[in-house]
Amino acid sequence: MEPMTEDLKMKTMIALLALLLGASPVLAQGADDPGYQMIDGIGACILGGGAVDATTMALADVGWTTEIDGELGILMFKPATGDKVSGWLLAQSGDCVIESTALGTEDAQTMFNLFMMGGNSGIEVAESGTDADGCTTHSLSNGGVATLTSGGNDPTCASETTSAVRFTTTGGN
Repeated sequence: MEPMTEDLKMKTMIALLALLLGASPVLAQGADDPGYQMIDGIGACILGGGAVDATTMALADVGWTTEIDGELGILMFKPATGDKVSGWLLAQSGDCVIESTALGTEDAQTMFNLFMMGGNSGIEVAESGTDADGCTTHSLSNGGVATLTSGGNDPTCASETTSAVRFTTTGGN
């Protein structure tokens, strides 16, 4: 039997990590690591499909806290520990954002890829590209679109220190 190449070793490790994280999001969130928390938030946005109830259930499964502002129609959420990752869902449009003040956009792309490699959502990336501003986009098989940007109120397409994965859907409540 021939020894594994370094490339094959890396691909195997990534696949195993994705399976572990996809199979056990509570384990991932409990690590108190912004990367793992980002994966959990990405999962909640995807699995929630833009609906407040479904997103709240997905967040509860990974131990996140949620707060709904009924007047504004915003569901705000964050992990049980740490302050580097948070998110929100706009109830009317179904748009969901998971943001990190500790991870840059390249790291957020890696966390997105790891969640998608787990294959547990039943949703796949149908097409990848860029939007009119040049930001990376992923069209999803459920009709949604994930756009990677920096975090904050005036996002740019890339940042070494902050990130956001912004999901637009055809859903909402």
